Amino acid sequence: MSQPNHPVIAIDGTAASGKSTFARSLAQSLGYVYVNTGAMYRGVTWYLQQREIDLGDLITVSREIEGAAIESRLENGELVFQIDGLNPLPHVREDKINAGVSLAAQVPAVRKLLVAQQQDLARLAPVVMEGRDIGTVVFPQTPYKFFLDADADIRAQRRTQQGEKDVIEKRDKLDQQRQHSPLTCAPDALRLDSGRHTVEELVAMALQHLASQGMKY
Repeated sequence: MSQPNHPVIAIDGTAASGKSTFARSLAQSLGYVYVNTGAMYRGVTWYLQQREIDLGDLITVSREIEGAAIESRLENGELVFQIDGLNPLPHVREDKINAGVSLAAQVPAVRKLLVAQQQDLARLAPVVMEGRDIGTVVFPQTPYKFFLDADADIRAQRRTQQGEKDVIEKRDKLDQQRQHSPLTCAPDALRLDSGRHTVEELVAMALQHLASQGMKY
């Protein structure tokens, strides 16, 4: 993989650990573009479910995704993600997507395509990118890595408060045990406990860590 043109801050973590809120706040503090790669996998899941594709059928899922026109770009400082000209992002928090995204995300063809597009985004602007494998697979060479986690009960409560149904521990297990790009903490990532700290505290700790890694902002 060629080096990105701009700095990349990689944020990985477990389901409902607060990655999105933290990543968005950190991006705003730095003036970077926030990219939620989970939304891309959720968008693919929505597309496959709309076409009534069995997410457990690796061959069919691979064929459908390889034949689809999938586009990722940055526009006005935000991620634009389309599949066959459709915008799936308004649907990605639906319960049906929560239940299926881990299955779709473990398909090698899906990961290969989306990882390549995620790497291309960092050639366009400095990014704070969150997901499950950003610091281990997408941008393993970046020195700026964080891993968010919190107690499973806290994370499940967050999902309930958001009005969503999500089997947190089941999703964690699927993501951690998948063969390709499993969820894991990069050895050089700074671990943060979002159950013990506010978003403001997490961002402050992150900025301090980035400065210690030589980042100027």
